[in-house]
Amino acid sequence: MTITSIATFTIRAGRETDALALIRAVKRQAEREQPGTLVYLVHRVLDAKGKPTRTLYFYERYRNEAALQAHLASSSWKRLTANWAEHFEGRSPKAGIKFFGVKRIAAFERAGAIPIAPS
Repeated sequence: MTITSIATFTIRAGRETDALALIRAVKRQAEREQPGTLVYLVHRVLDAKGKPTRTLYFYERYRNEAALQAHLASSSWKRLTANWAEHFEGRSPKAGIKFFGVKRIAAFERAGAIPIAPS
């Protein structure tokens, strides 16, 4: 059974550049070394004027529990959690993350709908 993770992180004011670098490092390592990480999407929320806010939304899918554990054991994820208090609001990333199994009931994706974000 695949595992889906949905999370919301809030970047500390003035820490955007470093916080986004940590997130991109997690993405790069997952893409290179974790074939069980099926989807890793991170969006930065925009305000009403289209300006980026400090809020990030994550949607992740893992092939199984072992794939999720491999992701959580990665050096980039450990670096992010070790530097959490400096870069993100809240006591820990666990507060903003929910893991659950899902059964897809409807879906489609148009070609090019999810363009690859720059590393």
